[in-house]
Amino acid sequence: MRGLLFYMLTNKKKLLRMYGLLTYVLSACLFVWLFRPVYLVSILIVLLPPSLINFLWLKNSRGKILVFSLFSAILFAPPIELISRLANVWDVQSILPRFLNLVPLENMLFAFFNFFWVLSFYEYFCDGDSTRSFSKKFKYLVALFCLESLIVYILFFLARGSIATNYFVMAVPVLIIPSLLIFGKKPSLLIKTILPTIFFALIFFIYEIISLKIGSWWWPGEYLWPIKFGGTTFPLDDVVIWYLLSTPALIGGYE
Repeated sequence: MRGLLFYMLTNKKKLLRMYGLLTYVLSACLFVWLFRPVYLVSILIVLLPPSLINFLWLKNSRGKILVFSLFSAILFAPPIELISRLANVWDVQSILPRFLNLVPLENMLFAFFNFFWVLSFYEYFCDGDSTRSFSKKFKYLVALFCLESLIVYILFFLARGSIATNYFVMAVPVLIIPSLLIFGKKPSLLIKTILPTIFFALIFFIYEIISLKIGSWWWPGEYLWPIKFGGTTFPLDDVVIWYLLSTPALIGGYE
């Protein structure tokens, strides 16, 4: 595993490409800050080009990544977003219709890129664009996503107050418990998540700060560690839970 980490950090071609992706995102965020497009357009500007380029560098794992990302964005992400919106954890600038009048479709696009680019990055930079086919267990993951969706939507119509949940509570069943089960069974996988976690923590932190500054999204709820950033609330819960835990959990589930 140490040899793998050393390879990831010393392969000149991949390092240059990684720096290229980061440079693009920094430039795109500067553009967004200067010209202040609506949230939907800013997502397309900042995340679409690097995601697609990274995806096209792959040869063997494109199908797996695309299918996994689509299933996750369609089945897994909307219920999680719905739970958070019911608790008024966050809100965003939205010009598209909202699913169930609460969930912005813009955030579903963001969620797709969160899955799609993270996994493309992981396969290209950390896993060698593996030729492994889909696991036979994938159907169980899809079934779990469907069950999660069914439960959340039923409760939404029958007792919606019972599912309104803050980030730090929701992180336990969604991120922490699955991660403990996955990495407890296969601890060697954890080191392969270090580089993507650091990279995307930086990417999403920069993009989130810019989005806060231009009013693309905001944090109106209650948090464990809220701080004021330029006059707006910025919850450190978001940094710890989503920046540091979501990427390993996503990669672990994908593997």
